Amino acid sequence: MARALLSALALGAAACTPAPVALTAALPAAPACPIDGCGASASRTRAEATPVAACSSAGEAPCRGASARQCTEDALRAWADAQDDGAVACVARMLSEACALDDARACGFAGRMLLDGRGAPRDVQRGLGMIVRACDGGFALACLAGMRALGDPPKARDVSDAPMLRARLELEHACLTGQQDACYQVGVFFYFGRDAFPRDRANAAAAYARGCDLGESRACNNLGDALAYGDGVGRDAERAAAVFAKACRLGEALGCANLGYMAEHGEGMARDLGRARVLYRDACTTGDVYGCLHADMLAAQDAGAPRDPARALAFWRRACDRGREARACAFVGVVYEDGLDGLARDEAKSQQAMARACQLGERRACEWLKAHPGD
Repeated sequence: MARALLSALALGAAACTPAPVALTAALPAAPACPIDGCGASASRTRAEATPVAACSSAGEAPCRGASARQCTEDALRAWADAQDDGAVACVARMLSEACALDDARACGFAGRMLLDGRGAPRDVQRGLGMIVRACDGGFALACLAGMRALGDPPKARDVSDAPMLRARLELEHACLTGQQDACYQVGVFFYFGRDAFPRDRANAAAAYARGCDLGESRACNNLGDALAYGDGVGRDAERAAAVFAKACRLGEALGCANLGYMAEHGEGMARDLGRARVLYRDACTTGDVYGCLHADMLAAQDAGAPRDPARALAFWRRACDRGREARACAFVGVVYEDGLDGLARDEAKSQQAMARACQLGERRACEWLKAHPGD
């Protein structure tokens, strides 16, 4: 299978389609709740247990064994009821522990408290780290808080590459607030670890999933690729086939070609060579190189070339190395891209084979290389 890629992998002003968001609202001063929703009317699942009272006796475990989500709810309720600095400090400890337990909202609130020096000594770098973690985890308000902090010169000067990090948070916020193309871009940047984005395949898959839910065809294709290879998400061939089918329906030619591969090999669906041929041909008709090469390779197999991936690789490598057949070299590149077992792809060898095919005159291999810069 193959992934859809951005034509230019650089995160800057041109890459961030959403305009900078002007932020005016700030967290209210203690003891008020930091964000609407945790006032006196909030549900009290532990009506008789006051989190603040228990916090001082909990030592290094202020959540007292509660789940991350429950601890966050308790902390926000406690913040609304806090009467002094000690109570606010307790809230900060609860939120920090809930953040360590992977609650994105807790990370956002705890990070903001650290930025403001509320309940804990002011620590801009640690606070922003928590806020970025919350934004990565899907908490859109945290993205806004981070953007606002990075737009504040006294805070921004404590952060290296503050403009790039702010651009990253803007793009993530755009995705979380419904801009489908932004989700695709976030996924690609996380996948490769470019600019202010760390390489994080799990976050890439999550961004692709959001984009696909919003109807972004390339995001659906790349989510299908992640599911097919278990890259950043648990491997699920049936779901991968379904997502490729959605990408294909939405007009993504590469999604059709990838669905063709699933049909050809019986991955996540019944094996159907006839359907694979149609899908490859349709993808090729719209200019998808991967579909064209697979269509040609399937036709060669129909004419007697080996179908078994290992035997096919040996066959095409001989033709490439000894016969200097450009098309054979391109087929070698496709086999390495797919992976001999449909799982362990070797992108470096795929690139090498495509480069040789291009040198020998295979136009589609040259197009492949243009679409996969440093893949």
